[in-house]
Amino acid sequence: MLTLTLACAAYDRTRPLIDGRVAIEGVELRATTLHPEAAFARAKAAEFDLTELSLSGYLRSLDAGKPTYVALPVFPSRAFRHSGIYVHAGRGIRSPADLRGRTIGTPDYKTTANVWIRAFLAHDHGVQPHEMQWMEAAMEAGEPGPATATTVPGVSILAVPDQDLSGMLARGEIDAVVGAKVPSCFGPGQDDVARLFPDHQRVEQDYYRRTGFFPIMHVLGLRRDLHERHPWLAQAICQGFEAARRMALQDLRDVCQLAATLPWVVAEYQRTVDLMGEDYWPYGLDANREVLQAFARYHFQQGLSARLHSPGDWLAPANFSSNRVTTRSA
Repeated sequence: MLTLTLACAAYDRTRPLIDGRVAIEGVELRATTLHPEAAFARAKAAEFDLTELSLSGYLRSLDAGKPTYVALPVFPSRAFRHSGIYVHAGRGIRSPADLRGRTIGTPDYKTTANVWIRAFLAHDHGVQPHEMQWMEAAMEAGEPGPATATTVPGVSILAVPDQDLSGMLARGEIDAVVGAKVPSCFGPGQDDVARLFPDHQRVEQDYYRRTGFFPIMHVLGLRRDLHERHPWLAQAICQGFEAARRMALQDLRDVCQLAATLPWVVAEYQRTVDLMGEDYWPYGLDANREVLQAFARYHFQQGLSARLHSPGDWLAPANFSSNRVTTRSA
């Protein structure tokens, strides 16, 4: 039996592995639940055998040679990001085109969420990254800010380590904030800040209908030395995560005991299936090849990769029809 440590968030699709309802054949799993940002930070020192990784961060690491982790075709985090653009209500920003020439704040220009946001701004609305002035700073007061700015040829990016984006947006010192986090200056009773897409769910559903993309945010990494010493391991791990994912989907369909603290969670699940199909959160390369190729292309086009990285070159192969997994009663 091989003992492995895991760092990931406690998603419904990972929880069966964390609580032991799903076991990986040949593996004793010792899981630590962490916020993804904490997992990413600790992955730099390879603290865990298995870890949740930023997709953008992983592609950047490929330019430096062989990364410490091998990426497996398991995607613990996906999200549409049209909701992640917040604008000052007094700046006359009503459409993506109005972002041209504006100052846009973000905690980190390089994040996966930001790659997707810049991609749909460019490809769907014709607004290119170089047409905006970018500013990197902490989202909230008291949070650590960037020491230096991200460098991208042809794009103006300024680091402001002693400021916070939420306060700057509320005061009108910047025009917009983009990213995965919701700034504290946005919410009920705070009329100075609004989403660029107030009806973002409709916009995101339209985006899905047009592209077929459910954006991937994070990927699972296995330490390269373990992958090389144990050729069977990647397959077994993928099977375990697949079983946990299927268990989470089954829970969402259960009308007897609701899987989330939402009164109509089962109905929302069915609406999602009606739009995206039964297998709307697939693992594996084949089912995700197009969305991964698109992301790699966007990453390269935005100057974050030195070359275009084909997903078939950096994802470990895995057959998701195998049975190296055991399910247990809770």
